[in-house]
Amino acid sequence: MAVDTPATIAVIGAGPIGLEAALYARVLGYEVRIFEQHEIVGTLRRGDPARQVVWRESTSPLGIAALSAQDPRWQPPEPEAAISPADLAERYFLLLAQSDLLVDSLYLGSAVIGIERDLSPGEVVEEDEVAGFRLRIRTASSETEETVDVVIDASGPAVTSEADSLAFGALLGTKRGQSTAGDLSPQRLLTAEADYYVLGAKSAPVQSEFRFVDGLAQVRDLFTIIADRASLDLYARTAALS
Repeated sequence: MAVDTPATIAVIGAGPIGLEAALYARVLGYEVRIFEQHEIVGTLRRGDPARQVVWRESTSPLGIAALSAQDPRWQPPEPEAAISPADLAERYFLLLAQSDLLVDSLYLGSAVIGIERDLSPGEVVEEDEVAGFRLRIRTASSETEETVDVVIDASGPAVTSEADSLAFGALLGTKRGQSTAGDLSPQRLLTAEADYYVLGAKSAPVQSEFRFVDGLAQVRDLFTIIADRASLDLYARTAALS
């Protein structure tokens, strides 16, 4: 079912896939709120300095275009350049998070501790309606509720003991651990519990085998659902224009 702009999309987690999903949404005209409990791309920033990643395999055409538009003086490394995870964070993801497209959408120190449908007791959603969601957000000083139209869980593979007790099925793995191996349909991204979406390593049957490029494919596929446009591919369109 299409969710038209200017709907609000909540992205849980400011890791690489969360930022890419938020960027994709913003370019399409959606309002975005990115909730991050800790720090932006923290796993990358604390990564093994001896490890190297390839720039081309760790960035997206859309992200590069956004940074180039933000600062025409910005110069990315060569596509095949090998850099450390921390350098990737500094030279790409942190700049992306600080760009005009995303900076006002970031809510750091904000933990999503619950998700539920935005429905009154006994209310039933008609087939052509979008009910939306209520999120419970905890910060250091308060606990609040936010209402959004779409939820994307890109919070990474870690599962906390607190999350186990929540009505928050995606934190425990896509479709309660059922394997999605071989399933290439966009619908594989839906959780069985509440029709919100799971991206990133958490969605993979084998989390250690999940690659950044797999996440970009998930982002692309997800927005064919949300925007209800089967041919939508901002990555291919941006790459063709560059």
